[in-house]
Amino acid sequence: MYTDRPAVAHPSTPRSAPGAGRPSAPPYSPAPPRVPLDPGGPAVPCPPAAGPPRPAAVPVAGLRPALAPLVAALAHRHGLDAEDLEQSVWLRACERAAAGRLPADTRSWLRSLALRECRRLTRTADRERLAAERAERPAPAPSAEAELLAERGRQALWASVGALPGRCPGLLAALADAPGLTYGDLAGLLGIPRGSIGPTRSRCLSCLRTLLHGLRT
Repeated sequence: MYTDRPAVAHPSTPRSAPGAGRPSAPPYSPAPPRVPLDPGGPAVPCPPAAGPPRPAAVPVAGLRPALAPLVAALAHRHGLDAEDLEQSVWLRACERAAAGRLPADTRSWLRSLALRECRRLTRTADRERLAAERAERPAPAPSAEAELLAERGRQALWASVGALPGRCPGLLAALADAPGLTYGDLAGLLGIPRGSIGPTRSRCLSCLRTLLHGLRT
């Protein structure tokens, strides 16, 4: 026999929210782009760029219109090429800007830089002009005393050549008069075997040096 019992209410367990108890995900950051090594190969992530990002533009570039008249005037006054001077100024300015060492008053600093570069290029141009003038300048004519000493030296030289033994005077005279003669030409001219011309020439020059050394001492 069944009896009606009152329904017993069981305490309900509260349901946790979705995702409760799980560690929170890190903030989203985009992955580096992936570039394939070859058309059929796997993609690998590109390494991050090294060093701080470079500025998009050099801050001194906006001052060019204000500085251009000064550069043109300096170049005209000192006889320089205006483009060379301007290029030199902006090269120095960009080097300082890239290093982050531009002064606060950039406009005044650029004017001073233009003056310094103008002086530097002027000195360089002067040195090059003087070097070119020296290269084109004819050698001074020898004095009468120098010509007399040179003539005496030539006379002493040929007197010593004439005092050499054997075929030495004729061989050395032929070499001095016609330096372009070959050993074959000398052999036919002097009647000397071609193979003995080189050794004979060496012996003759050695004897000549001995005679000239004796004259100096």
